[in-house]
This record gives sequence, structure tokens and C-alpha cells, in this order.
Amino acid sequence: MAKNTLQALYMRNNNCRERKPHILALLTSHMIGMEPGLSYLKHLLQEDITLRMAAEEEMLIQFPLEELVFQTGNDDLISPSMINNQLLDHFDEILLPILSFSLIADLLALNEQRPLVRIILMALLKGKRVTALKAGGDPFSQYWKLNGMDKGPDFLKRKLNGQMAELKMLGIRLIDFNDKADYTAQQMKKTVISDDTVRFAYLNKLNHLTVPKGAIITPLARDTAKELKIEIIFH
Repeated sequence: MAKNTLQALYMRNNNCRERKPHILALLTSHMIGMEPGLSYLKHLLQEDITLRMAAEEEMLIQFPLEELVFQTGNDDLISPSMINNQLLDHFDEILLPILSFSLIADLLALNEQRPLVRIILMALLKGKRVTALKAGGDPFSQYWKLNGMDKGPDFLKRKLNGQMAELKMLGIRLIDFNDKADYTAQQMKKTVISDDTVRFAYLNKLNHLTVPKGAIITPLARDTAKELKIEIIFH
């Protein structure tokens, strides 16, 4: 009962126009870009936002919970495995403060078996904005030069740079760690449920159709749902 009450309050706040943007930061570890990523999170708390973090196990091995809280100034953490489709709807944006090589590779391979990648792909497909600090993956970043990691072969740099370009094509916004990004809540495009959607559900032997709260149901879709005895459920 308490869980349902809290969830209802969260959803009510989510529908409030004046509420703060809710940002979910997904944390992983990397050979470079850790310091600016964690520092960025700490500075982000000065913005008028609500920030929540989810860290991979490997990250928590490198940075025990107490250390991670100290480095980021934030103790609002959740396990990536707990972030399901419904919980994800409460967030306005996904932030990747540490862009590791393995995370980039798994994203480009659409490896949904990795929890962080699954969350990111779901967010992108839901039309949510995903922002990543490029310091960890951009071989031409000044941060790499400062750390003496700008002397690698040109082929390797071009390959890494090409992957960054592919991330942009996936719809991920890339920013520098000293950029002041706009995190105001975006006006999301509403899902439109058409007659075809209802008939697709019927052909798949479904007796109900679960749609996002606020979705637009066309009059014909409502008539078809009534005719085919398919219940439309908002979540």
C-alpha cells in the first residue's frame, strides 16, 4: 500500500507542469573521463533539477558507495536492474556522465542484455533525451591531451571518433564537461493509438491494449476496440 501511495505521488508530481526536470544518471567505470564525469554530477546538483543515479556493479567496486556519494554529492542511488519501463517514464532525461569504450560498443551493437544499454535504448525509443559527456570517448578532447593520451595511432583515433558520430546518429546528445547544457523538461510527443494499432493487438490475440498515460486514442480506434472487445488501459 505504501509503495502504491508513493508511486501515485510520484506520478502526480510527474504531471505537474512546474515540477523540476527529473534526470537519471547512469554510471559506469572507464580508463579516462571518470574525474570530469563525477565532478559534472556534483555541479549538476546546483541546477533546479531532481537527480537520481544508477551505477553498475563494476563502478561500485572501483568506487564504494560512500566514496561515490562523496564524489558526486548525491546519495540517491538505485540499482539498474530495478529500472523498468514504468519507472523510466518518470524521468525526463538520461545522462551518461562517463562514456566508456565498452558502453559505446554495446550501445552500437544494441546489446540489450547489459542493463544500462537496455535503459538507454528504451529511453531513446520512448523519445526521451539522452545526453552523454564525451570526455571518455572523444580522442580529440582536450581532456585526453591533458592526460597524455593523445599520442595514439591515427587509425585508432579515427575509429573512436567514428563511434562518437554513430552515437549522435542514434539520437544521443554529446556535450563537453564544461558545457552548460539545458536540462529543462521537454514537451514530449504524445503517442497516437490508431485503428491499425488496435487491429494489430487483436491479431496477436490480446484482449487489452496498454498505452502510455496521455496517449491520444483516435475515434476510429475507440470504435474498433469496442467492436473487437479490446480494453484500452492507461498506465
